[in-house]
Order: sequence, then C-alpha cells, then structure tokens
Amino acid sequence: MATAIPRVEETREMLKNQKIVIAGVGETEQGKIPNKSSFQFLSEASKIAIEDAGIKKTDVDGVITAFSLVENTFMHCTTFADYFGMNPRFFSSVAIGGATAVWMVAEAAMAIAAGQAEVVLCVRGDNTLSGISSSGMVALIREMCHAEFEFPYGLTTPGGYALIAQRYMDEYGATSEHLAAVSVSARKHAALKENAMHQGPLSIEDVINSREIASPLHKYDCSIISDGGAAFIITTEAKAKELEIENPLAYLHGMGQGYSHQYLTSLENLDQIYNAVNRSGQKAFQTAGVGPSDVDVAFLYDCFTITVLLELEGLGFVGKGEGGPFALEGRMEIGSDLPVNTHGGLLSQAHLGAMHHVIEATLQLRGAAGPRQVDGAELALVHGNGGIVSAHSTVLLGKEALS
Repeated sequence: MATAIPRVEETREMLKNQKIVIAGVGETEQGKIPNKSSFQFLSEASKIAIEDAGIKKTDVDGVITAFSLVENTFMHCTTFADYFGMNPRFFSSVAIGGATAVWMVAEAAMAIAAGQAEVVLCVRGDNTLSGISSSGMVALIREMCHAEFEFPYGLTTPGGYALIAQRYMDEYGATSEHLAAVSVSARKHAALKENAMHQGPLSIEDVINSREIASPLHKYDCSIISDGGAAFIITTEAKAKELEIENPLAYLHGMGQGYSHQYLTSLENLDQIYNAVNRSGQKAFQTAGVGPSDVDVAFLYDCFTITVLLELEGLGFVGKGEGGPFALEGRMEIGSDLPVNTHGGLLSQAHLGAMHHVIEATLQLRGAAGPRQVDGAELALVHGNGGIVSAHSTVLLGKEALS
C-alpha cells in the first residue's frame, strides 16, 4: 500500500470545493509552417481555445505560458500578454521541460484557488522546426548536460536517453522490438488525428531499420520536431456556468510532482527514476482517491520510446520490466487494456511538450475524440517528463466533479 503523502487531503478539499475544470481547448496546424513566429502560434492557439469555450478574450484574467526554444525573451508571459492584447491579473511562465504543460494545469488551479484569477489561459507555441537551425537545436539540447562532466564528452539529449534505454534493456531483458512497439502504437493513433504530422503506416521493422540516432534508439524511437501552438482554458465549474460555457467540462481530480536528478552523473540507478515517477503519480492518485486500475485512458510523455515504458511501470500500470511486452502485445492501443496517447503523441502527432496530451485527454472526456474515442472514458491520466527522465508532473482529469 502506498505511503500517505502529507497535505494530500488539503489538495483534495481544494479541488472538491473549487471544482477546477478545463473548459476550452485549441490546436493550430502542426508541421513545418514557415513565415510564422512563435507568438503568432501562441495567439492562434489562444484564439481557438477561447472560441472553443465560447467566451471573450476579456473574460480571461490569467495567463500561463511555457518557455520558447526560439524567442529570446526573458519575461515570456508578459511579452505574450502584450502581443495578444491582454492585461491579466495573474501571469506566469513555467519552464520544467516536458513536465511543463501538465504542471500549467496545476499552477492555474492553485492560482484560481488563491483568488488570483478566475479564468486562466494556458498556452504554448513555437516555430521550432522552421525557426531554428539543426545546429542551434543541438546547442539547446546540450544544455541538459552538465557543463563540466558531460558536455565536453559530447553527450546530447538523445544520447542520454539512449544510455537509460541501454541500462533498462540490460536489467530487464527488453528488446528493440519492445521499444519499437511504442512508436507503432502511436502511429496507429496518429492516423486518426486530423492534424498529426505523421499518419502513414509504421511497422516494428520500419522502426528497427530506421537510422540509428544513439544506440539502441533509432529515428522512429525519437519524437518529432514541429511548428505549431496549443492552448487550454482553466476555470471553475461555477465560473463556467456564469459564462454560459456549453462544452462538457473536464474536472481536475489530482496532481503531483516528482524529481530524481538533473544530470545523468547524479543518477545512480533506474530506481531513482521509478521513484520520481511514482511520487508524482501517487500524489495525484491519492488526491483523487483512485489507483492505476481506475484510469480509462493515459497520456504518457513520449519524447523517446523508452520514456513510455518507464512511465507505465513507474506509475503502476504494469510491473517493472513489463512495459515492453505490454506494448508489443498491442495493449496500449484503442480498444485494448489501456489506450495510451490516442492522438499519436510526440512520436507522431507533434511536439509541444505535453500540451496536446492535455488537450486530447479533455477531448476524450468530452466524448469528442471522433474515431479515436475510447468507449466509456471517464478518468484520464496525463504525465509529463522534463530533462532526461528527471522531473515529473501528473494530473488526473475526470468526466465528473471530484466527489
């Protein structure tokens, strides 16, 4: 039985009383879209989310943005507010890598509970594919490496994840086929998503035979790079009713974070990663009063295929070392045991951190995912991972209010 986490009851009471919801979502076109700045994508996605909620820009009194890999602005949230023509009461930027989007949900909830805002726009957009050179991207991803002990030896982010994958494969007997199955599942789902970058068929053999990036990771074990924007609107059930929002609401049931290390030189073993993922998930599960078996659909950060297996296991959906066979048997696909990343994820849809993961979870709970719809989806988990499996954030979203 999981150890009780301090202050979970206070968080639960806050979520029960406030009834925090996602009331609007928006995604732009994704892909290589030249001649648009990151702030254009931010604005387009925000407009779509505001219109989806059926509200006005003036109804929004809070804004949370993520970081940009292209724009050199120190005060990202207020720079965007000025660009978009807002004067928010509450403003913030979150920069914890791939854990950012998930924690934007939590930060908005806490701001609303503290009376700092009533309607918060969470948005991320970037022209990462067309707005930065490949050498510039390599320079950015090297920033995750320790300047003294790792960077001088040429370690990159894919290389770091490859080292994690090698250790995992050695400890648990996992194979390249197990990793490839994660990408194949994502591609099947992306084929059903209208704005996914990659929708063509993909086989286990295609993944294994694709160009090796850093052993044992191949091209299709790695997430894609894209231009685009995504946004969602956080408010309360009461405010949504006041604003006459007609969308089915996705309710926030639980949230949590977990951290293990920043640099690989600080990582002693895989258990550090598992413990961090587990802490993040357990905070969310205990707050919601549920467990892994109650989740109907999961959205797991998939910057690399190995990450999904570690998250599946760390969150308690399967045992350690069981993620690979679970994926290879097709049990992550729509209609099977636990549908994962029904939009195609970072591996096939687009890469804006976990923004699309949060949006797809909301659409699933609305029953508005079209051909990707998971029957009876009432509880969704979204997990983000920043760094080299370093920083983790988890939220649980439900179709009904937390009881």
